[in-house]
Amino acid sequence: MSFLFFSKLHHHRQHLRLIRSELQRVRAKIANQVEGFGPHVRSYMTEICMGRGKMIRPGLVLLTAAATGGIKEEHISFAALLEMLHMASLIHDDVLDKADMRRDRPTPNALWGNELAVLLGDTLLAQAMVLGTRLGNEKFSQRMALSTRDLCEGEVEQSTRLWDVHMTRADYYEIIRKKTASLFAIAMSGAALLQGMNDEMVEHLNRMGTLLGISYQIYDDCLDLLGIDDQAGKTLGTDVQKGKLTLPIFFLMESDDDKIAVEVREAVENRGGLNLVNIRRTESFRTAMQLSVKEALSRNEEAREVLWILPESPAREALAETTYRLDEMLQDCCNGHPTHL
Repeated sequence: MSFLFFSKLHHHRQHLRLIRSELQRVRAKIANQVEGFGPHVRSYMTEICMGRGKMIRPGLVLLTAAATGGIKEEHISFAALLEMLHMASLIHDDVLDKADMRRDRPTPNALWGNELAVLLGDTLLAQAMVLGTRLGNEKFSQRMALSTRDLCEGEVEQSTRLWDVHMTRADYYEIIRKKTASLFAIAMSGAALLQGMNDEMVEHLNRMGTLLGISYQIYDDCLDLLGIDDQAGKTLGTDVQKGKLTLPIFFLMESDDDKIAVEVREAVENRGGLNLVNIRRTESFRTAMQLSVKEALSRNEEAREVLWILPESPAREALAETTYRLDEMLQDCCNGHPTHL
């Protein structure tokens, strides 16, 4: 099914202009939560929350709300807690990956060490859950809790399957569904729940969020192998060093070039030794990136199909533009010039 009737604006973050003032309210809500911490914690949280994130998940909350009846105060609180939860997961990710840069700023583990960073991530996650309890919707709270559990399970499964040569692509997709797509899914389904939408609509939007989250993680996996730290604003190249089997790595292990396939598989079996600089120069690497991008683009197309069930509105147009923007980012990976949201 084609969605050519949706405009392709081709402007950086154009799709978020519709909700610019509401995103500012979300940032203010997060800042207000920081004030609720005790004095020994507040200064750390202020530093953590100073980073200007892409606000992808809050953006999905607000656009979904706008497309299904209008943005309520509950949606602002939900968007804030989701961004706090995401920030907490990034703190833990950076500890595991030994990353020292995130959003063009030193990571908490680089500033204060791993132990304190983990504790601060836990504290931020707990405060996000406190904010969620104030929304007073049992179905929402249950779905939010399950999404948080999925996020944590996905991180555990990924961490326990490093350098696992027996891991399959199906395993990979299940891990990224949990650790990344779960928050995209709850962003859209949770917004619909708070709007009072019926179960069928909630599940359709949950599916759209899942598809977008999977596509975004594939993009991030490609970026890690291809990108430049200064452009991305974070430490890259950590996946292959840590032994994470991402989609491009699977395609490299399945390469028609037996030499490349054997080299990559042996690197996994031997827990290291992959010469990524040389691999990047090969046709196999370009093919692996193209195949990975193709799989992500197909999920974006599936995600756009869900938009037919929403009434025509500027918010629906902006949701479509979000998917097209991700298309462009993925295609730029194929061209060797990655861009970012």
